[in-house]
Amino acid sequence: MKTKSNINIVASICLLAAVGSVQAALPLNPLTIPKYKDPLPMPNKLTAGKLTITASEFAQQVLPSGFSPTVVWGYNGTYPGPTIDVKRGETTTVNWINKLTEANTTLYNTVLSVDQTLNWANPLGMMVSLNIPPPYTGPVPMVTHLHGAMVSSDSDGHPEDWFTSDTSPLGKKYKYLNDQEAATLWYHDHTMGVTRLNVYAGLAGFYLLRDDFEKSLKLAGNSKDDPKYEREIVIQDKSFDVNGQLVFPSDGVNSGIHPFWIPEFFGDTIVVNGKTWPYLDVEPRRYRFHLLNGSNARFYTLNFPNGLPFWQIGTDAGLLDKPVKVSELTLAPGERADVIVDFSSAVGTEFILNNTDKAKAPFPDGDAPIPDTTGQIMKFRVGISVTKADKTFNPAKIPTPSLRADNPIVRLTKVAPAKVTTRTLTLNEVQGAGGPLKVLVNGKEFSAPITETPKEGATEIWEIVNLTADTHPIHLHLVPFQLLSRQAFDVDSYQSVYDKIDPVLQPNPEVTPYLLGQPQPPDANENGWKDTIRMNPGEVTRIAVRFAPTDTRANVLNAQFPFDVSKGPGYVWHCHIIDHEDNEMMRPYKVIRTKK
Repeated sequence: MKTKSNINIVASICLLAAVGSVQAALPLNPLTIPKYKDPLPMPNKLTAGKLTITASEFAQQVLPSGFSPTVVWGYNGTYPGPTIDVKRGETTTVNWINKLTEANTTLYNTVLSVDQTLNWANPLGMMVSLNIPPPYTGPVPMVTHLHGAMVSSDSDGHPEDWFTSDTSPLGKKYKYLNDQEAATLWYHDHTMGVTRLNVYAGLAGFYLLRDDFEKSLKLAGNSKDDPKYEREIVIQDKSFDVNGQLVFPSDGVNSGIHPFWIPEFFGDTIVVNGKTWPYLDVEPRRYRFHLLNGSNARFYTLNFPNGLPFWQIGTDAGLLDKPVKVSELTLAPGERADVIVDFSSAVGTEFILNNTDKAKAPFPDGDAPIPDTTGQIMKFRVGISVTKADKTFNPAKIPTPSLRADNPIVRLTKVAPAKVTTRTLTLNEVQGAGGPLKVLVNGKEFSAPITETPKEGATEIWEIVNLTADTHPIHLHLVPFQLLSRQAFDVDSYQSVYDKIDPVLQPNPEVTPYLLGQPQPPDANENGWKDTIRMNPGEVTRIAVRFAPTDTRANVLNAQFPFDVSKGPGYVWHCHIIDHEDNEMMRPYKVIRTKK
């Protein structure tokens, strides 16, 4: 959504915070921030068991030395939070503690303006009768979602399962069975209507799930290797003021209706693992990187200027069947990529991981990254020798080695068509005078009655018709899925028919008569289990979703989860541009429990 308010975001009028005091401050020109002065931080590590993780506010040196520490929120006193590193089958219980109290928290309504006209948590139960409601000054609501986890909905981090330091002073306990394939998961805040604010403030961290099969591959950084050869990398964009504090726009595109909400936030500064433009010293050998786009709305298309390839070995929810060699890698918000990079051909060199001009903001037809700021991610400095011989998994062998020779991905296309339900769903945008008023999945607000009620064990095809001008990364809670195809359609003709129905009361029109050309298969590095996928404008994106554990055989039609999937508040599916998610681009769904 390209609007006058999200172009040149630095020029927006914002409420800014300085450490220890609130004051208006000028935006910090990102060109004045020295690059590649600090090493890439390595998050703290936690393992399975009974954990206590506390969200709080603190100051951290995000910008290089010489700038003031930045006030952020984080888990266990760090931004990003500690990496939770667990093995399959080892249950993890986390007591999530909220210490973001009214007394010791400054970011709300100094940096982060809570828009109380949205459908949001509203801890004080305020009735909004004015166009511009009074500032929110109560405690911060939070709830943590483990993104990509197969988990009971009462531990999923449902957006309405939020709590404050007042309502649950002893925290909220969530149970993670970790009974799924090895994958790069992550946890982040998911509070109704303020996810974009809480995540921007710093409430996010990695969750790495391991299994014996992955361990047998001898990937770089596994237990038989040096763990420094495996690194987590979360990329985010932020903006700062001259006092070194975060900046977030507080000038809504339709200010008389939503005074503070904007459709997308695009920062002017790249922050990686909590540091602006860091560097990483590497040896001339193979490394494994868990890449995560943790931004609100910005897409990244990553490449190396020297042509060094990425060997992608895994998607959001697990390993691919074989490594895929790519020269560039596009990640939407919420997407992860498990990759191997071999630095052995770059002995003694330094180079930058770039964000190419393909990564438009908004994606795919907005403004290109600025080469000297948002076009650069981090620097790699390659040494001249290795500590020990590299005997890790080599994806470049010919023929390409299998990652899952004895455990191939269960392909949902093998399920008999008679056993598959097809749903036609839509992505919609409601326009106002200054830009979007709200964004919707399936034409309905969150509060509309639930329409997606799949049966446990069932496989469904979701045909998602994108009627907007943007690419939306759509995420399903509970289950991953497989991308089947993308196909162009006649948007204007379909829209004219769609406009004649009531999307709350009537089913969506069939899209088949409006399809154009041939369906396009997934890119090779998308051809695995995904939980977040890019859905492009003017296209129908087809995904196969099975409401059962991923490693269930294709011919098993009555599979069940290892928990009662019908208990708790249920699940949601939504756009992972979290500015969209916070303004109605999210819907609840409920899985119907089956009986054997």
